[in-house]
Amino acid sequence: MQVRIEDVSPVEKKMFVEIPWETVSQKLGNAYRELGKGVALKGFRKGKVPRPVLEQVYGSRVNAEVAYELVRESFFRANQEHNLAAVAEPRVEEAAPIKKGQPFTFKAIIEVRGEVIPQEYTELPIERRRLDIPETAVEEAIAQLRREHTELKPIEGREITALGDIVGLSVTGTIGEHAINQPQFAVDLDDPEREPLPGLREALTGIPLDTKDKPLEITVPEDHKDDSIKGRKASLVVTILEVRAKDVPALDDEFAKDTGKADTLDGLRGALRKELEEKEQATIDREAREAVLRELIKKNQIPVASSLVERAVEMQYQRLRQMLGMKPERGNNALAGLTDDLRDKMRPAGADEVRGQLLLEAIADKENIAVTDEELGKHVETTAKARNMPAAKLKAEWQRDGRLDNVTYSLRQDKVLGFLVGKATITEVEKLTQQGTPLPEGGPESEHNDAGPEGHVHGPDCDHG
Repeated sequence: MQVRIEDVSPVEKKMFVEIPWETVSQKLGNAYRELGKGVALKGFRKGKVPRPVLEQVYGSRVNAEVAYELVRESFFRANQEHNLAAVAEPRVEEAAPIKKGQPFTFKAIIEVRGEVIPQEYTELPIERRRLDIPETAVEEAIAQLRREHTELKPIEGREITALGDIVGLSVTGTIGEHAINQPQFAVDLDDPEREPLPGLREALTGIPLDTKDKPLEITVPEDHKDDSIKGRKASLVVTILEVRAKDVPALDDEFAKDTGKADTLDGLRGALRKELEEKEQATIDREAREAVLRELIKKNQIPVASSLVERAVEMQYQRLRQMLGMKPERGNNALAGLTDDLRDKMRPAGADEVRGQLLLEAIADKENIAVTDEELGKHVETTAKARNMPAAKLKAEWQRDGRLDNVTYSLRQDKVLGFLVGKATITEVEKLTQQGTPLPEGGPESEHNDAGPEGHVHGPDCDHG
């Protein structure tokens, strides 16, 4: 086999291939032998059809199949021998028909990763928010804990509903043209933010606990946030099924002990502040990584293979569906909603995602950044603990399913981002003025990602989506 490779662009090469007739003839012979084993034609016993007859009936099909096999075999051999770093199967531009006694020739375009030489990746200018947890956030966290520890108790000593009660109802009627039929419905008379209908809490306050079939007429304000019901009249009939009073814990040291976070109220405030600071710091760190990735891509607009971009677009589409809570699709339906117009809109972001991944890999190689066994083991332990399973079992599962390399890849990418943030020129701000490049979903911390294997950050050479 003779192979000649020419450069077309930094991410494309053209392959010229000539395969001698001897090789083609052998392939054809093998194909016809396999075909003949299962073919039964009129006038011939199964497996006894002469090759000339098979050629007459199936010649076009066999030639096409052999040509496809020859192209694939030539591609894989050339990819290895010439270190092409191909990212997709070849795109055949021209192929001569198979003719007896003549070599088989074809020309094909091969998309490759291309050489990535990152430039100006230190001292990247980024913003980072200052860590600032206001006291109001701590108080809201305490209020949330009190809500979580609130008990609902039967009403004693009164006959009517009051603010703070939880009222279980059955509701029928209409809101405008919308019919309502809720056999079991709960309303918190002390929670205006979750009021299902403006005025409903007021209408349910101060009525008998044994109310049955009570008509309610409520007009929804014109400025209500729900366009479908604002300004409409609600005609309802309600029956109280059950009423419970909220027993909110007192804000004291006993409450702090009950939370399991501290022994005193001051200690609880300190513990909650620490939790909020750790959570906020994690967000700030993520924002810094996103910012440094954006700046890295901006300074390194390297060419990327179109097949990698298309693959990234398809992954982004799957992640978008997942974010919107849409049911994941498989097989032929997985990309049914990805129209040509939507692809065009998503390609720039897809190209930058691929650029970012390739650049991070190149920087990792250049700076000798790697994930140690200790770092990988710590991540496995942390993830296993979150899933309430032994670390050894989780690692064995990842090894069995081929996920361990993907997790290592993701950890390495994150480590490079940390390196870049450490080398960046940082401006501390109260509020970010620019949005960073979102980091790929399904990273090492993810529990599950339907767009790909669990624990996998999609690298530029992924072939699934």
